[in-house]
Amino acid sequence: MAEKKAAETEATWTAVTFRSEGGLYAFGIETITEIMTATEVTPIPGLPRHIPGVINLRGEVIPVIDFRRRLGFEDAEPTGKETFMVISHDGVTAAVKTDMVVTSVTYTAKDYMTFGGDSAAAGIIMDVGERITLIDPQKLLKDKR
Repeated sequence: MAEKKAAETEATWTAVTFRSEGGLYAFGIETITEIMTATEVTPIPGLPRHIPGVINLRGEVIPVIDFRRRLGFEDAEPTGKETFMVISHDGVTAAVKTDMVVTSVTYTAKDYMTFGGDSAAAGIIMDVGERITLIDPQKLLKDKR
């Protein structure tokens, strides 16, 4: 019997990358339900600074998480390339405002290093020498005041 090459049997995952504060970040594709261009955000008083308000997505009210603010970065001047990545995890849905969606990447276990702790970063993907920080949706969606 012919042996299968390791590359043929190695598991792969796909993530969608986006830029923010000069860094490259990603969500696993299984987390993303929709990617949309910037849309009007309705402000809601009393929410944490990183939640600027809500959007109406086909009749469903979705909270918006400003990725820059959630990670403690400063606000940036609008460029017109801002994008909302609608993510869903454990029954919680939110629209994450990013500076710009870049592309998708496919990676294997050998390309990935995990993190522990409370950080929103799940780990790092190395893609042709560029570091991509994979975001843990469960940790990102936790309320940080």
